[in-house]
Amino acid sequence: MLAFFTIITIVQFNDIPDAPLAFPFSVLSVMYILPVILLAAGPVKTVNRRLIFLALGLLLLIALNELSKLGLDVTAPKLQG
Repeated sequence: MLAFFTIITIVQFNDIPDAPLAFPFSVLSVMYILPVILLAAGPVKTVNRRLIFLALGLLLLIALNELSKLGLDVTAPKLQG
């Protein structure tokens, strides 16, 4: 997750010529410090359970997206007669 966030934020600000150079570094440092703060503030078991729930939701979303690309017809066939 941190890698994707870094790619999305840092790369976008590198394309802007007038963007301050300190902004990407501050965002990057905050994103690496926040998980440590999260684990220090909450119980590890609860945080782990929520992260697993989010990961399973993401996998389900990706799987459903790939299934929708196949264009399967899920309607039942109509009986003739």
